[in-house]
Amino acid sequence: MNESSPAERLLDYVDRQVRWLFSLPAIIVMLCLFAYPLFRLIWASFTNELLSSSSKPVFIKLANFSRLFFEDDHFWRSLWITLYFAVGSTVGQLMLGMALALFLNRQFKGEATFRMMLMFPIIATPVAMSLVWSMLMNPMMGHLNYYLSWLGFGGSLWASDTATVMPSLIFVEVWHWTPMTMLVLLAGLKSLPREPFEAATVDGASKAQVFTTITLPLLQPYIFLLLLMRLVHGLKVFDKIFVISGGGPNRASESLNLMIFDQAFGATNFGYASALGVQLLFVILLISIILFKFRQRKWSY
Repeated sequence: MNESSPAERLLDYVDRQVRWLFSLPAIIVMLCLFAYPLFRLIWASFTNELLSSSSKPVFIKLANFSRLFFEDDHFWRSLWITLYFAVGSTVGQLMLGMALALFLNRQFKGEATFRMMLMFPIIATPVAMSLVWSMLMNPMMGHLNYYLSWLGFGGSLWASDTATVMPSLIFVEVWHWTPMTMLVLLAGLKSLPREPFEAATVDGASKAQVFTTITLPLLQPYIFLLLLMRLVHGLKVFDKIFVISGGGPNRASESLNLMIFDQAFGATNFGYASALGVQLLFVILLISIILFKFRQRKWSY
């Protein structure tokens, strides 16, 4: 029996490990782009690192987290503002997106033109779009108050008042991302089987009964996907709030992302900002796990 040559053994090894060799570049990229920054964030959260100082950071154990939970009242307020924005914008997008998807799920003249016009908000970049909305909502020179006066309503302070800043920001977020929600739900409606709807029509079910007992249950995978995506995105939003309100007035719209930015680049307290980032990551993971558990439990019945 002839012994195989080194080249043959090498080719045989490559053939047996080819699935790992092809995945290796992607694994290296993911480690560089995700694993290292995550490790760096967690490590910095246990130090007193300052961006304005060249001294070596000191390991201070849980001091940043102790300050965060027991000393910094702004953290809890920012956490509430973040959840308020994420939940409010997600619910608004799902409700309005569902209404538009049901409206477009039929043939009528001008359907393609109307659908194309609905796509305009997601074409614009978030920062440019936020700048436009900040000008429109200007209490003194904005067009929105001018249009409201046409309808006989009084003007609003919009993002310049603590009572209206969060509803205004949620309104802009809903306007921006509802078209994407509508597209996903419309694709779901187009893919649904027709037999259950035809059977319900023969049985004399009303449109409301068909929607609640057939349409919504069949759309559960699409609704869950949108709920997860839009909720997580709402928790991470920074650009709109930073451009339109800057976290004001009186920190009434300061989300966790803005608080992290202010601590890292305003106060240059990178260690404390990292601790805030770890908490935001924990909140996102917790909400994602809860949603997945709820989905599995509901679908197992």
